[in-house]
Amino acid sequence: MSFNWTKVVVYALGIAAALIVYFLILNALGLGGTIYMSFFNAFITAGGMYMMIRALFKDEGKNFEYINGFLAATAAGFISTIAFTVFMAVYLVEINPELAKEIATKITTIKGTGELSILLFIALSGFATTLVAALGIMPIFKQSWNTRQVREAQKPMNQK
Repeated sequence: MSFNWTKVVVYALGIAAALIVYFLILNALGLGGTIYMSFFNAFITAGGMYMMIRALFKDEGKNFEYINGFLAATAAGFISTIAFTVFMAVYLVEINPELAKEIATKITTIKGTGELSILLFIALSGFATTLVAALGIMPIFKQSWNTRQVREAQKPMNQK
């Protein structure tokens, strides 16, 4: 892995900060317990990952490799997911435990369970979003092998 870990961590913490701010704004508006509003988290995560991959692509230029971009995006997504889950753990357990009860009643698979189930749900959602976003964003930055120089070097059978 030859990507810049500092840049990955900075973007990951930026993604986590954006997720936290979005949640706090929703909660201030009284929408903190509205589950479907969390779908926008995917756009926040994907946007941050896109900006990070773009910055890595600009830094590395022609040396940019698909696997390094994918691993950097995945690492940033996982770090931001863990940071956001830790924030939610503190918030749901210490600051607003009533919100945890409200959320638990709205998600049928965790109904009647504690905060740990909600946190597991948040973490797994974040990890899944990370993988899907990384796989969706990376083809944008993949360099084509279908160039004139490559085709000429390969000498296809139909061209003599």
